Amino acid sequence: MNSAFFKKNWYFFTPAVIVVVPALMMAYSTVNYGYPISESLNSVMHYGSTGTRYAMGFSERNFKMVRPGMDGRAVFNLLRVPMEGNSPGAEVTKWRYSLPASGVKYYHERSVVMAMDKNGIQRVKETISHFHPVN
Repeated sequence: MNSAFFKKNWYFFTPAVIVVVPALMMAYSTVNYGYPISESLNSVMHYGSTGTRYAMGFSERNFKMVRPGMDGRAVFNLLRVPMEGNSPGAEVTKWRYSLPASGVKYYHERSVVMAMDKNGIQRVKETISHFHPVN
């Protein structure tokens, strides 16, 4: 196409860009983080007011590899030390690998919930991957 056409009719493409850029951002958060459409929309709408601190050694790739039934040692080898965790003797333990940064309204929560099996070994019950407001 002729570049003169774009220079002369640039205003036709502005609405498309206004729609396409947020749609691409939503698609990215849906694919990369596994969020449902509602959380992806929420993350795009609050893009500037988010902040998340992650544990040292944490990666989204390794977090996606955690599956229900894995033991605590396997989770530790993948994700390393959590930022927060309940006492190890508890029946149900939640390891938090992300916390909100100070002064933000929204953050990306990454947690692993574990429960004792019949042999007394902590096993992954569920993983939590959500975008939501602080408290």
